[in-house]
Amino acid sequence: MQINQLDPKQADQFSSTHATCYGLSDGRQMVLLSGIVNVDLKSPGWSNENAASRWFIQNLSLHIALPANFLGDGQSFRLLEAVPFLSINAMAGFSNVGWAVNSFHLVMEDAAVDSIQLKAELGVLSSGEILHRLGYHISVIGEQIG
Repeated sequence: MQINQLDPKQADQFSSTHATCYGLSDGRQMVLLSGIVNVDLKSPGWSNENAASRWFIQNLSLHIALPANFLGDGQSFRLLEAVPFLSINAMAGFSNVGWAVNSFHLVMEDAAVDSIQLKAELGVLSSGEILHRLGYHISVIGEQIG
C-alpha cells in the first residue's frame, strides 16, 4: 500500500499535519513532521465474524511532504539522521482483537526533493479487524543541497 501526501487524490488521507524547520549552528537543518494518516487496512475476513484468526500483514509506504517553502528551486534535502515514530490511532473490529505496527523506518535516500519516505509493516488479525488511522512523528536532520 502506498500513500503519497503530494498526490492530490491522496492528500485528504492526511490530517492534523504539522511541520517546522530549524537551522542548526553548523548549517544543517532539523525538520519535524507530525500528523495522522488514514490507511483503512481491512483484514480479509473483516466482514465475516467467523473468519479464522490469522495475521494479515501489509507493507506500507508513506510519502510525507517536506514543508512547502523549505526548499528553493533546484534544491534537495539529504537526510543525515532520522528518528521516526509510527503509532496506531484508530481501529475497529468485532472478534479476536489484533492490530500491529510491526516495524517502521525512513528510507535514507541520497536526496529528497519534496517528500521523505517512511516504510512500515502493519498487521491486523484476519478475523474482523480494521486499522483505520496511524499517527506519525518524524524528526530528521539533514542538509540542503543545490
